[in-house]
Amino acid sequence: MSSNESSPPKLRVAVIGAGIGGLAAAAFLRKHPQYSVTLYERRGADFKESSAAFGMRVNGISIVKQLGITKEEIRTVVSAGYRTYNTQEELMSKVKLDEPGPDGEGALWLQFRQDVKNALLRRVVDEDGEGEPVKVFWGSHVTSVDPESGIVSFADGTTVEADLVIGADGIHSKTRAAVIPPSHPDPVPCGLSLFRLLIPMQEVEDAVGSDEWPPAMYNYDEGTFIAIIAAGDEGNRNVVMYPCRGHTLMNCAVAVPDVGLNRSVGLEYSWNAKGSREELLDQLQHFPPWLRRVFSRAPPKVELFQVRDQEPLPTYVKGRTVLIGDAAHPVVPYQGQGANQALEDVEGLNVLLGDVTDRDGIPAALRVWDQVRRPRASEIQKNSRISQAKISTREAAQAITAVKPFVSMREALTRLHAQAGLHVEASG
Repeated sequence: MSSNESSPPKLRVAVIGAGIGGLAAAAFLRKHPQYSVTLYERRGADFKESSAAFGMRVNGISIVKQLGITKEEIRTVVSAGYRTYNTQEELMSKVKLDEPGPDGEGALWLQFRQDVKNALLRRVVDEDGEGEPVKVFWGSHVTSVDPESGIVSFADGTTVEADLVIGADGIHSKTRAAVIPPSHPDPVPCGLSLFRLLIPMQEVEDAVGSDEWPPAMYNYDEGTFIAIIAAGDEGNRNVVMYPCRGHTLMNCAVAVPDVGLNRSVGLEYSWNAKGSREELLDQLQHFPPWLRRVFSRAPPKVELFQVRDQEPLPTYVKGRTVLIGDAAHPVVPYQGQGANQALEDVEGLNVLLGDVTDRDGIPAALRVWDQVRRPRASEIQKNSRISQAKISTREAAQAITAVKPFVSMREALTRLHAQAGLHVEASG
C-alpha cells in the first residue's frame, strides 16, 4: 500500500445493552484492530446494581480471566459447593466441588454483580487498553433494529448503521423481535417471583444472635457453601444465601409463588420493581425463627422481580445481527448459569469474529456461532427448569451442578471439522 492510500475503514460494531454480556462483548472485540465498537445502554451512567450477586462457574471464570479480571479485583468469595436444607434445618443434599478450577483458583466464584460490571467497564473504556476504546452512550433507548442492514433506531428519532449488531438487551430485548419469527412465544412467568437483597454480614450475625451463631448452613469449616433452604410446599418457596464481597455481605434471594403475593397490579419482570419487607416476612412464616430475624433487617422496600422463562429460540442470528445473554436464552436461576452463558456467547463471538475483516463476512461467522452455541444454551434452559422442580428434593444439589463441561469455541470447531471429515470419509 502506498503512503497515499488510506487504511480500510474499521468495521462498525453496535452493542445494545451494558449488562455483563454486552460489556464483555465490547471488551473482547475492542482488542481486534479491525473493529470500532460503540455501546448503547438505555439506563444512565449513574445506575448501580443494588442487590444482586451471582456465581461464576468454571466456564465463566475461565472467560473473565482472559480479560485479566482477578478474583481480588471483583472481591470474590471462592465457594466449595452447594448444600440444601429443609425448614427444620436438616441437610437434604450436598455437592462439594473438588475440581481446582482455572489456575487452581476455585471452581465457583461468588461476587456482587456491580463489581463485575465495573471491572468490565474499565476494560471497555480504558484509554491504555488494547485496541480502540469503546464509545459508550448512556440513556440510549433502542426502538427497533433492521437485522440485515444493521440499522438501529432510537427513541429520539436518530439512527446508526453498523456492520455488526449485538443484542445484549436482556429479556425485554428490542433486538429479539428483529431476529426471531413473530410466531415464537414470548417469555412467560414460571410461577415464582424473587425478593433480592444484600445484608451486611455483621447485621446477619447480630440478628441470629450469639447463642445460635453460626447456624449449620452458615458453618464454613469445610469451605463456603451456597445454602438453599426449601419449604418443599406446593408453592416451591425457597431461600438462597451466600456471602460475597470478601464475606462482608450476605446475598439473599427468596423465591415465592406469584399467587401468594398481595398484588393489586400485575407483576412485572424487572430488576428494579419493589416489594415490601412485610410481604417477604409473610412468606417465611414456617422457616426458622432466626432466618425471619435476619430478613427483618431488610429495608422497608425490597427488590422483587418475576422469574420468566422462554422456549428455546429457533435461531440467535439474522443477517448481521446476533442475540446474546437473556435476549437469546433466558433461564430460571436454578443452575446459576445466566451470566455464565452470556460469557460463553461472548467467548465464541470473539473467536469467530477475530478473523473477519470485511462486512460481507460477518453473517457467515454468526451462522457458525449459532450452530455451536444454540444447542448448548437451549439444553441449559431446559435443565434449569428440571433443577427448579427438584429444589426441595435430595437430588437438588446434584441437579444444580448437572451442567456439561464448557468446551471453548476453538475446541468445538475442531470437533465439528473432525466429525465432518469422518462423515465425508464414510460417505466415500
